[in-house]
Amino acid sequence: MRARAITVSFRVCPSCYSIRVYPYMGFMVGQQYECQDCGERIVLPIEFEKEEDYRAFRKEMLGDDGTEEE
Repeated sequence: MRARAITVSFRVCPSCYSIRVYPYMGFMVGQQYECQDCGERIVLPIEFEKEEDYRAFRKEMLGDDGTEEE
């Protein structure tokens, strides 16, 4: 039996492009997220499946690679 690869997605704040986006509330109102860096409450965060894709997006939008964020 082959092991399946685990897919990890990155949720990104559309305001500041931070990856520190966490669930804020959900259930009946639908899932919402909050950015821990700018405080923005988000209904639809940007999502990436690969870290390389996130870094390429961040480089295009901000001119950096995101390594200094953490």
